[in-house]
Amino acid sequence: MSNETKRVYDARSKYPDRGKVAENSFNPLSVVIKNLETSLLLLASKEEPVLQVVLSHLSEFARKQDENILELKQQLLLESLVDKELFIDAESVIVRRFALFLITAILDNTELGEYDTEKTTALLDVAFRFYLKENDEFCIEYLTYIVNLCLRDPKVAQSIVENIEFLEKFKNIFISSDNPDTVFNSIEALHKILQVQSAEEMLEFTTLPGFPVDRIVCELTNEFLEIRLAAIKVLKTLLADTSDDSVFEPLHRCFFVLQQLVKAFCLDPKAPDALGIIEVLATALRSEKMTKLFFEQNLFDQMVENLKEIMDNLPPEVVCAIISIFAEAAKYQKYLPRIHKANITDMFIKCLMKSKQEPAPFVIMGIIRLIAHPEALRAFVAEYENGALSRLISLFRAPDVSIKTREQSAELIGSLLVNSFRVTAEQLMELNIAESLTITLKQGLSELSIDLILSLLAIIESLADNDEYRTIIGENTALTEQIAQLLMRSYAHSILVHNIFRCLCTIIDEQPVREVLLENYIISSMKRALKSLSNLVKTAVTNFILQTTRFNEFVDAYIDRGILEVLMLFQKHAFCVSTWGPAIESILSKCPTMKFCIRNYLGFTDITAGKDFYVSKRKFEDFRCFQNILRHDCSPLEAVLVVNFDRPTALEEDVVCVPTYCLHDVDNAGDQKWVYCKRPADDKLPEYLEALNETLALNGLVENPDKIRRSIDFENVAKRSKIIAEAVNSVMGEDIKILDINTTEECSRHTVRCHLEHLRLTYHTNFIPIGAVHSGCQFERAILFKCFADQIGLPCTLQRSVDGRMLYNEVPLPLEVDKDIHCDQKTLKFMPWRMLRPTHIVDLMYNIGELYPMQSRQALQYLRLY
Repeated sequence: MSNETKRVYDARSKYPDRGKVAENSFNPLSVVIKNLETSLLLLASKEEPVLQVVLSHLSEFARKQDENILELKQQLLLESLVDKELFIDAESVIVRRFALFLITAILDNTELGEYDTEKTTALLDVAFRFYLKENDEFCIEYLTYIVNLCLRDPKVAQSIVENIEFLEKFKNIFISSDNPDTVFNSIEALHKILQVQSAEEMLEFTTLPGFPVDRIVCELTNEFLEIRLAAIKVLKTLLADTSDDSVFEPLHRCFFVLQQLVKAFCLDPKAPDALGIIEVLATALRSEKMTKLFFEQNLFDQMVENLKEIMDNLPPEVVCAIISIFAEAAKYQKYLPRIHKANITDMFIKCLMKSKQEPAPFVIMGIIRLIAHPEALRAFVAEYENGALSRLISLFRAPDVSIKTREQSAELIGSLLVNSFRVTAEQLMELNIAESLTITLKQGLSELSIDLILSLLAIIESLADNDEYRTIIGENTALTEQIAQLLMRSYAHSILVHNIFRCLCTIIDEQPVREVLLENYIISSMKRALKSLSNLVKTAVTNFILQTTRFNEFVDAYIDRGILEVLMLFQKHAFCVSTWGPAIESILSKCPTMKFCIRNYLGFTDITAGKDFYVSKRKFEDFRCFQNILRHDCSPLEAVLVVNFDRPTALEEDVVCVPTYCLHDVDNAGDQKWVYCKRPADDKLPEYLEALNETLALNGLVENPDKIRRSIDFENVAKRSKIIAEAVNSVMGEDIKILDINTTEECSRHTVRCHLEHLRLTYHTNFIPIGAVHSGCQFERAILFKCFADQIGLPCTLQRSVDGRMLYNEVPLPLEVDKDIHCDQKTLKFMPWRMLRPTHIVDLMYNIGELYPMQSRQALQYLRLY
């Protein structure tokens, strides 16, 4: 340590001249300013006392009236304060408070669209930095309010999530703040942030460490109504996420929020925020975990007991709103007995029946869920006497009722038809439900929703399960017409088109329905559906075709009006529609003429009896050419053979007279008119069939008619085939020379050609009845053989050769193999015809009636392939 001593006082020889310093210093200046623009210039001062005085005056000026604030806005005070960063660095807390107050006053009188996103972002950037540095409670309150107002811009609210440092302090202040305004604006700001986030973003944001969800839940019982309402809004958003990863994943937090909600409601069910509490509680109970806690922790019983005491004193709107809680809880069937036992079912029925206004959708939704419980179902069915169903019908048909309520009403009727069909259906038919459905569907897609229409269609489907009710619905042609018209306008909604076709399938058995559909452009709608890009729509329309080919009028419409054409031309674009091919076959199986034209083949199940069967000598590559020949008044170059057993005389409307002036170089001597007919009469064919049946009877080969469709007489297949072949030969053997099968000489084709030419001249057309053909080779004989076989129940095919010049017939004649059950005649006897396979070719030209195994030398020789 130094030995030198320190002196406390040193004598001075010189002293400053204080008088001189005072003379040179700047004295305080007081100036009276009466102009706003001039006072704003003082904001550029670096003297905090000056800033304090100016900002104080501006604050007093702003408090006087709103017009003053508008004047401050016009003077760009907000922009000026932002440029000066709201005096963040001012040492005087009063300066900072006044600056923030003026900003809040201006923002309070600013609409959302007055400032663009850039200006709002600039203000928020300053506010964020201010917020991070500031500790003054009043400044924090102002800053929270500013942030809350700026977040009205969704773009700004989206970007705030990236400011992690700000959010961290924001959460800490919110959790610890006792300032009601800070708490309120913090909750409001959080709500705006959550609103602009997607589900994934919100999940990530709310599960961050320290997210103040517990503080929000606590504010449900805050003494200030505004804070309670703000907390309710945020909780409703958070509770909408019912996943296991949400912020309410911990059980203790789930129980806490349920407990707080029940407590807040029970404290004052008449409070202004009571409806909000109910809505949040109903949202929470959408989660099974929440519902389980609600019942297991006796919160349900607590609410029910509280309601019993105050129910009579609650306003009706509150009572019906409370039901939304139980409507959500009723989603889980295991709690239905407890809900019904607590007389909640009666509350639902009362709100539905006694409400003067339309009931809320959740009232009807709750009944839909409750009727899964038998006791609740019986209680509601008992209300039919008091007009429950008529109330529901009036709701879904009224255009002024909210669409959600209408949807739920129709869905409830559908559910009642499922759970209590007999009583409900009887009541609905007494109320003329078909008329109500017609009136509702007539309103069109502009007034109805997809869900409502689907529910109405479901009602029709349920009622149509009963034959008596289906007949009544089918007689209401206006309803069918509205469904058909609706289908034409519904192709923007594939699910709706699918359900309309499904509904039509349930009522198509009624004759009036079929007539109305064919008159109301159902074919045009089906063409559009077949060309749709939606596989669901294409599947629906092809299923409809499969269901309607039972009716001849639909089959004719499908062929004549282009449905078959679309099905054939668009096959390669429908590889994902499994019913496309069956739809084609379903049409063709009912029309052997078109099937043979397209497939050049008729199988065992393709029966030619019952309608005209046309076969052209010419093979068409495009079936539409032959279709045009049949559809329009024109004659083909080649002969067309017509088979019909039921028309011995031509119908007068089918006979066409040729005017005299159309005939050139024709001998018109006598009174005979020149007429032709595309559906000629055939008086010979029934005679041939009668003679054939007599021959079969003489040989004991006429089967019991009851067994023809169920079994096959394999033992007599060959015998019956030979008799039919001989009958065909006797009819078409005129001037035909019988040749040996081994010869290379052709049969008398020229004779047949001349004979057909003579018939064309006789009938004045190329459409020739098969009974008039007396000279025929393989082509003509195969047609007659197939037609005779179909008449007597012999399985037989008709096949055209590759070159198209020859037709031949095949029959099934399985060879019995010892100890092989699959070839046992007792087993095969009852085999369906569609499972049979052709095994032998019938010889109609050389060895009449002989059967040649397929691929044998004789079969190939018969087909002139050997």
